[in-house]
Amino acid sequence: MRAALAAVLLVVACSGGAGAPTSTSTSTSSTSSTGAAIDCEVEPDALFIKRIAPLLATDRPKTCNTCHLSGVDMEMFVQETPCQTMACLESRGLVDLADPAGSVVLQWISRADPASPLIDQSVIDEEYAAFLAWIEATATCGLCWSGDEPCGAGTEATCEEDDAAPAWVDPGDCSALTRESLFRHRVYTWRDRCFPCHFDTSEIEAPKWIATGSCELGSLMTMRNVLERGLVNYDDPEQSLLLLKPLAESAGGVMHGGHDKFADKNDQAYVDFLEWISRETSCAP
Repeated sequence: MRAALAAVLLVVACSGGAGAPTSTSTSTSSTSSTGAAIDCEVEPDALFIKRIAPLLATDRPKTCNTCHLSGVDMEMFVQETPCQTMACLESRGLVDLADPAGSVVLQWISRADPASPLIDQSVIDEEYAAFLAWIEATATCGLCWSGDEPCGAGTEATCEEDDAAPAWVDPGDCSALTRESLFRHRVYTWRDRCFPCHFDTSEIEAPKWIATGSCELGSLMTMRNVLERGLVNYDDPEQSLLLLKPLAESAGGVMHGGHDKFADKNDQAYVDFLEWISRETSCAP
């Protein structure tokens, strides 16, 4: 967790509340989606301090412990200030300020399993309501942080978590957790083959579909990019552009400005990509 916000979180966790923080927003008041007037210099940050920060207490069960990849935690989204944290979530596509209720982070919270020994439905409902209120306030007032890298500097092509990738065991089901984990360990772990052209930190002219940042969040957002950009062919998985672009033309691939990344269909990376694509297409509703 970022040091500047850690002290605030500690105070909130111990006291159960906090005074209104200072916001960088230039708007003094506005009207929310419910028609109620809110103070934009106070409300978004105050909602974070009062309702989001307590959810990040290290001894408190969180929905992310059961609905995502092993190790994914809400604290990974926290930046130096509440304003920057929201800007990071928005820049990664986890928050939709045009449609707060449609935000990806809310979808993730909603699909947590209330039967888990870590949480019950009240935990899910509390987290959902808190995040929705914070997002709606920000949608009304606007982002209060500006800068080039709201999520901090991106990582390079590798990270420490890659070392543990072979230890993951595929349970073989169609759950969202399994499909995300499969992408993490069968696709995202090979991202160095696409470095640096397709990384979101690169200035090279090429589609930026590989997200950087923490390995877990980077993988989740990269998978989202792959699906949203139509790189997976649901009717004919082997014709997916995610496979054909890096595959040598002599082996059946298509023209790729970045040259060959898979020599042939026996390349382990090709095999792993196809495994995830096949699962994703077979599991799609």
